[in-house]
Amino acid sequence: MRPLALCLCLAALAAEVARSADAERRADDERILKRAGIATDDAGLLNFFKKSSPSEADIRALIAKLGDDSFDVREKASADLSLMGAVAEPFLREAAKSGDAEVRLRAAECLKSIGGGPSAAVLSAAARLLAQRRPPGALEVLLAYAPRVAGQASEMDLRAALVVLALHDGKPEPALVKALEDKAAGTRAVAAAVLVRAGARESLPAIRKLLNDPEPSVRLETALALASLKEKESIPVLIDLLAVLPRDRHAAITDLLYELAEDQAPEVPAGEDEAARKQARDAWAAWWKKSAGSVDLTRVRDDGKFKGYTMVILLDAGRILEVDADGKTRWQIDGLEFPLDAQRLPGDRVLVAEQKGGRVTERDRKGHILWEKRVDGPLMAQRLSNGNTFIANRSQVVEVDRSGRQVFAHARGVDDLIMKAQKLERGEVALVVSSAAGTGAAEYIRLDAAGKQVARFPVGVRTSGGRIDVLPDGRVLAPLKDQNKVVEYDAAGKVVWQADFNQPIAAVRLANGHTLVTAFDEKRAVELDSDGKTVWEYKTDARVTRGWRR
Repeated sequence: MRPLALCLCLAALAAEVARSADAERRADDERILKRAGIATDDAGLLNFFKKSSPSEADIRALIAKLGDDSFDVREKASADLSLMGAVAEPFLREAAKSGDAEVRLRAAECLKSIGGGPSAAVLSAAARLLAQRRPPGALEVLLAYAPRVAGQASEMDLRAALVVLALHDGKPEPALVKALEDKAAGTRAVAAAVLVRAGARESLPAIRKLLNDPEPSVRLETALALASLKEKESIPVLIDLLAVLPRDRHAAITDLLYELAEDQAPEVPAGEDEAARKQARDAWAAWWKKSAGSVDLTRVRDDGKFKGYTMVILLDAGRILEVDADGKTRWQIDGLEFPLDAQRLPGDRVLVAEQKGGRVTERDRKGHILWEKRVDGPLMAQRLSNGNTFIANRSQVVEVDRSGRQVFAHARGVDDLIMKAQKLERGEVALVVSSAAGTGAAEYIRLDAAGKQVARFPVGVRTSGGRIDVLPDGRVLAPLKDQNKVVEYDAAGKVVWQADFNQPIAAVRLANGHTLVTAFDEKRAVELDSDGKTVWEYKTDARVTRGWRR
């Protein structure tokens, strides 16, 4: 075959493979939505986002109806508010202090039953389908919704959908350009990031103005986006933000800076307070002053997609490492004492529960200990948005502040031992405990912020350590090692999804709707699609017990 003919043949084959993959992805997305009871036609998808992103006026109108003379009107308003998720919570808290006893009572009941909103998998699937079909109004509904998922797992998929919709005949959509001057900071930030990633170069002068926006979050999004265009003026803006933003907002900045600096990165002090943040800013500012002329901005990757980096625990090797999509190791930490859980923190730091070491440690990616809390046999550790650390062992869960002072504790009885745990939004706590009857079976328990049990049902978990993955809609993902499957339960304990997998020890739901599972004895981490089919795998020579994707 001649070279030209061979090239054409290969191109045609590649196009056919891409079409097949797109068709499979669409079918997968439709299955996710149908399972959640959401219509998959254009009107249904648009209505889903409209209902999920009510305006403040809409929410206040419903709250006013909580005191209506009609019982039916009051009941419907209560039901609608409960379904809105976290977006209605601050307004309901305000209403719970109302002088009207009926409004006060119903607002309090809504707060108890309010859900977290649609899951990341559902939001991502709906956004992808709208981007593929491009019905009128798709950009507007996604633009209105996108600020609500800032920092959440579905954020990048919603923004990727907006990038697809951002241009018409090569020109930026007027609604996006207008959004650069929107009164809502979240909308300005999304518009800037989307226009940059869509290649709307004619909008760059207006976008660059947002580097001086009064809102730090807008400066952050704009500078990150412009850095992907290799615009050096964005880097000092990002460095200055290290002193302004809380430490838990530093991750995107420090990821980029470490990528640029490589082995020339400065020593940055640990700490959450203002003085530590300013020291971090000054250290990076000194590096930039020295390196600005030689730094290579082509290393910056900010295309609005997940990096495809997977952090895994190799339990028996006492090691945590991060690999890229091809399985190549990016960094690793050795010398850990039976690590059962880990969490990646801003600034290339990692929080580790070292069960045999009797401690929870925060380390840099060279393994240096930056913070430590001694705990008897920790099973898991979770850094919370307030800077505190949530820790569980077999007998209790505790929350400690940066000084190590205990600010919360919940103990279990000797016949109800903790196996897995996680702190949820609004102060709720999720636990998997061994059966009180001593049979070895396990139960899932959900406690509200006051410690009152609000859910309990049996699960087939038989291994201890790490967290239980609770999805935003209250569903629970559980690895059932002895049954060779991963199961998703709804909030009442009914099985709504399952996939066969040999001896799963941990499972987490990814933003694309897939599930990352680690095997007990098979020394591998596997990504499963919604049909349980393997789409990615990492193998090693040590037992892989936990995995996370970013």
